[in-house]
Formats: sequence, C-alpha cells, structure tokens
Amino acid sequence: MTAIVTEIVDWLRPAFTTAGYAIVPAAMFLESAAFLGVLIPGDVILAVAGVYAAAGEMSVPIVIVLGIVGALAGETAGYLVGRGYGRSAVDHLPFADRIGRKVDRAGEAIHANAGKTIVAGRFATGVAGVVPFAAGIADVPMRTFFLYSVPLVAGWATGVVLLGTLVGNNVELIDRILSSIGWFVLVAATLVVAGRWAWRRWRSADPSS
Repeated sequence: MTAIVTEIVDWLRPAFTTAGYAIVPAAMFLESAAFLGVLIPGDVILAVAGVYAAAGEMSVPIVIVLGIVGALAGETAGYLVGRGYGRSAVDHLPFADRIGRKVDRAGEAIHANAGKTIVAGRFATGVAGVVPFAAGIADVPMRTFFLYSVPLVAGWATGVVLLGTLVGNNVELIDRILSSIGWFVLVAATLVVAGRWAWRRWRSADPSS
C-alpha cells in the first residue's frame, strides 16, 4: 500500500502548488463518496497538504476547513448512497471484491456497535471511506450518524493537517504513522502544536521576556 500511496502522491505534488485548495476537498469528498479511500487514504493527502502549509505555500486554517467540509460532504454522500441503493451499489465498481469485503466487515461492526464503529473507522486508514456507506445500508439514524461524524471529522482533519506540519515532506513516514498508530499520533500532534502556540502567546505577552 505504501508504494502505491507514495507514487500517487508524488504524481499529485506539482498540482499542490497551483491547485492545492481544490485537491484537498475533492480528495476528502471522493474518499467516502466514491470509495477512493480504499485505494489511496484521504488522510495521507490531507497530511501532505499540511506539509505544504508548513512551508508557507498554503494556509493551515484554510486547509483544515477545506478538509472538514470535503470529508463531511463525502461522508454524507456515502451514507445517502448506502441508504438509498444498498450493498449492490458496489457490485459493478472497480475493485468491487475488495470494497465489498470492507463494506461487509464494517456492516457487521456497525450492527454490533454503530457509534464505536463510526469513531474507530475514521482513524483506520483505508476503512474510513466505506463506513458511512455501511452505516447507510444498516439504517443508522441520520441524527446518530452526524452526532458522531461532525465533531469526529473536525478533530480528525485538524490532527492530520498538524501531523503533516510536524512530520514534514516524507509520505512514507506519514502513511506508516497513520496506518500503525492512527489516533494516538493525531492526539499527540494536536497537543504538541497547541502547546507550542500557547507557549509563543505566553512569551509574547510576558513583558519580562
């Protein structure tokens, strides 16, 4: 998976300098709306945008907002497609077998515990793209789905972008981190950056410094 992700991201790199603000929401949307996350995880694309933001070529707040908006739009579309068309919607897609297996596993987990699956799925690289679709198939109430998804996506997008600003221009390391220790890294990255920001604010406000 890492080699494929690296190859695709390297292919996209030149476009980030001119169309990064369009790539971010489009990639986040397609991750769930078109199951693109099964092939190339949206969190890796978002983290790479964080790398460019750290270099001053994009704005960190704008990248975070675009990531949140794109991801929520994609999750909504995936949920509605699952609810409206069911499992058969994936049968004629490329990689239908692979996608179908992930959908089936996500569906089983949702039937056991919908909230836990929605939360865990967002931080499982390569799975996030199928969980909204599986939730729609399972008829998870829309209110319940968004009650978990909205704050979850906001925290996830913020953490992933901040991870990109910290790790730097290393796609393989980003993919390895997100694949292996997921949300622990996101929490740590968020705390580190928030701590640095608070420290700088405190230092600038301290007249004795």
